Amino acid sequence: MDSWVVSFRYIAQQLPDLMLAGRITLQASVLGAVLAFLWGLLLTVPRMSPSPLARRAVCGYIAVMRYTPLLVQMYLLYFGLPLAGVMLSGLACGVLALMLQHGAFLAEVFRAAIQAVPEGQWLGGRSIGLRGGQVVVRIILPQALSKAMIPLGNEMVLLAKDTSLLAAIGVAELTLTGKMIAERSGGTAAVFVAIGLLYLVLTTLIGIAARVFEYATRPKE
Repeated sequence: MDSWVVSFRYIAQQLPDLMLAGRITLQASVLGAVLAFLWGLLLTVPRMSPSPLARRAVCGYIAVMRYTPLLVQMYLLYFGLPLAGVMLSGLACGVLALMLQHGAFLAEVFRAAIQAVPEGQWLGGRSIGLRGGQVVVRIILPQALSKAMIPLGNEMVLLAKDTSLLAAIGVAELTLTGKMIAERSGGTAAVFVAIGLLYLVLTTLIGIAARVFEYATRPKE
C-alpha cells in the first residue's frame, strides 16, 4: 500500500508532463475526429454512386482500412512516407492514420444512415421543387446525421482510445508519457491506473457530447 502512495505522489509531481501529454492526446483526438468525419462524408459520395467502378474502388479501400490493424497502418505511414520523399512528424502520421481508418468506418455509418431515410423524403423534396443536391443538404443529411449519432459517438470514443497507439511511433501522448514516468518511478501499476483514469475522463466527455448532439438533432414529435 505504501508503494502505491509513493507512486501516486510521484505521479502528482509529474503533472506538468501529464498535462502536456494530455494536450497532445486531445489534439490528436480532435484533429483525427474532424478529419475522419470529413473523409467519411467524402467517401460516402462514390460509395453510393451509380457507377459500379466508383463503388467497387471505395469498397476495396474501406475493406483494406477496416480489416488491417491501425498500428500497421501507422507504421506504413511513419516509415514508408519518407521513402517517397514525404517527411511528416509522428503526430501528423498518427492523425493521418486515424483519419484514413476511422473515415472508412464512418463512410459505412453514413451510408447506412442515408439509406435508412425513407424514400418518401426524397420524393417529397423533389415535389416541392428542390434539386437533387438541395434535397440531400436540406432534407436527407439532417435526418441521416440524426440516425448516425449513436454509432458516430461510438466511433469517436474508439478513435480517442486509438490515439494511445501513437506511442508506438514516438509521439509523447498519455500512454508513452505514462510509460516513461513508470520507468522512472517503478510504480508501473499506479501510473497506468492514473493514465487509464485520464482516458476514461476523455472518452466519457466524448460520450456525453455525442448524447447531447443526439438529443439536439432528434426530430421533434
